[in-house]
Amino acid sequence: MTINDPKYAEKKLSQVGYYRLSGFWHISRKPNPNNSLSDEFLDNVVFEEVYKLYIFDKKLRLLLLDIIERLEINIRTIIAHELGRDNPLAYQDYTLINHKFLKHQWKNNSYAYAKWLDSVSNKIQRCKDEFIEWHKANDKELPFWVITETWDFGTMSKFYSLLNGQQQRKIAKQFNIDENTLKGWLNEINIVRNLSAHHSRVWNKSFTDIVIPDFSNPRLAKFKKANAYFDKVELDQKSKARIFSRIAVLWYLVSQTSTNYHWLDKFGDLLKSFPNLPNAKIELMGISDNNLELIYNSFSVADKRIGT
Repeated sequence: MTINDPKYAEKKLSQVGYYRLSGFWHISRKPNPNNSLSDEFLDNVVFEEVYKLYIFDKKLRLLLLDIIERLEINIRTIIAHELGRDNPLAYQDYTLINHKFLKHQWKNNSYAYAKWLDSVSNKIQRCKDEFIEWHKANDKELPFWVITETWDFGTMSKFYSLLNGQQQRKIAKQFNIDENTLKGWLNEINIVRNLSAHHSRVWNKSFTDIVIPDFSNPRLAKFKKANAYFDKVELDQKSKARIFSRIAVLWYLVSQTSTNYHWLDKFGDLLKSFPNLPNAKIELMGISDNNLELIYNSFSVADKRIGT
């Protein structure tokens, strides 16, 4: 590896750690005949470019947390409104839950909904926020729109998955999508959220294939906005197992209820800063074309077609 400034390299290694940075130069090692990687690097591997890739991934994770936070708060608000207007204690209303989650489950020896309620109760007991303490001090039940403020993305995603189909459709309708697709997407987004929050590398992470339904199917034909958007973005099979597909889904969901949100501009600018490191290709993000303007424009055109 070429190290142009040894003092700079020593400083960054001491700040970030050898093992963490090695995950970013791993891809630039020479292959052995048995397809394992040797301890030698390919030509033109420069330490400064390795560190740029590390910074690229860090900025990508921060961007992901930003858009996920926006979506999370939006969905929490929609859930609280749609269910809470009929029952201020809707999170305790078992009639809103899919009956199969109220039954005994032998695999984990628990009831899924009861287990979720216990988890929420523990969160409330640990929470020291003033709005929670006030309700406790005044011996008041926590209404739905208060309790959702204690949720993280995983708690929210789990609650949505526990709801019966009628309640799920109320929420999914706000995003011009069917309830089963939204359930799967929330689970995948929660994985991205956890990786980003715990500082795990995501730029070339391999995921399970995300499900993008065929919205031209008669069963889903009413979701015209989704059909127009995903038809334009064109996620191929390889991209469905990479971070770009998750970004495409996030942008679709956020764009259904948000306007004047400039996240996409920041994402486009970040793509243009991708470092020059052997074997580190932007295609490993799931972007099928190396023309960054084309990728950026495909999102922008899709945005106009779905009316955001």
